[in-house]
Amino acid sequence: MSHSGGLQRGMRATILSLVALVCMALFTACGPSRSAQQAVAKGDDKGAKRYVLTGRVVSIDKPTQSMNVDGDAIPGFMAAMTMSYQVQDASALDKLSPGDQIKAEIVVGNEGAYLDNIALIQKAASPKPTK
Repeated sequence: MSHSGGLQRGMRATILSLVALVCMALFTACGPSRSAQQAVAKGDDKGAKRYVLTGRVVSIDKPTQSMNVDGDAIPGFMAAMTMSYQVQDASALDKLSPGDQIKAEIVVGNEGAYLDNIALIQKAASPKPTK
């Protein structure tokens, strides 16, 4: 049973990654709107573009150095959606928990997309102890 569950999680992660890459390719091909370009930091030396992402951490997967984020819409780039993102700095994952509100940059370049400059905006509420 656990082998089947692991396989299903692996397939789900693969499908989410493929959907994310297709979305990124479509939005990159269409190009962001002028207002989105003005609101976003300039690309780095390698021609990568950076988009500000705000959202809520859904889950963290340290072995794959990734996390699922329920992200807000980024006008001119992508609609609000939950996606899996690779994380450039693995140590950032140690500081986060599901439910945390974050702000980060989606870096989109020739090598793919990843999150960088992840900042905790609000820590998830601690569960109240039951009596």
